[in-house]
Amino acid sequence: MYRNSTADRNSCQIPPLSSYLDSGIAMSDHRIVALFIKAPIPGRVKTRLAREIGDETACNIYITLVERVLHQIQASGLPLALFFDGDASRLPESWQQAAHYCIRQQGADLGERMATAFRYLFTGGTDQVVLVGSDIPGIDAVYLQQAFTLLHSHDLVIGPALDGGYCLIGFRRHSFTSTVFEQIHWSTDQVYPLTVQASVQAGLSAGILPILRDIDTLEDLKAYQTATTNVPKP
Repeated sequence: MYRNSTADRNSCQIPPLSSYLDSGIAMSDHRIVALFIKAPIPGRVKTRLAREIGDETACNIYITLVERVLHQIQASGLPLALFFDGDASRLPESWQQAAHYCIRQQGADLGERMATAFRYLFTGGTDQVVLVGSDIPGIDAVYLQQAFTLLHSHDLVIGPALDGGYCLIGFRRHSFTSTVFEQIHWSTDQVYPLTVQASVQAGLSAGILPILRDIDTLEDLKAYQTATTNVPKP
């Protein structure tokens, strides 16, 4: 992990996350956006989309989507913690420069990785964390600010996705619980309803954002292209 500065912006090569959890490293930011990304390697990103349009084109689209959400996070004025998966040396330098913190994802599945990210940031002293995915072009600065506004009056906030998952989830430090990430059937249309159910069972109040579409298939891509020219056509 590193705290980005003008003198230290060129590497995401980091020690194990556990060493920072143990040290209780302090973070000065009270609100943080956490972005989950993968190193943009053809054949390893947007694999469902790649089956329809090819690995290289799918990877290029993924890069465009990540850069769009990075721009929106910067426009929001909120600090960014970049949680990456894959080969750190393949992360574009511009992505690293956009982040205040650059941290490798850790966990056996998506739920564990998200829970670890929240736990890490809250251990550092952050009060509110909103975590977003990288393939949802509808996430913009306004949507992010809406999420933090909802956290003023709710224990967590969720942005549902059209496919039954969610594109955003956020917590306040005192209300965080990893139970909302447990026993979830990831990559199914039950992710969102099961998460809401888990939050109710945990006694948490949930603020719900407008539903958005993520880009997983050619159908998703074509639907989005009807509203924007910011994503390259296959």
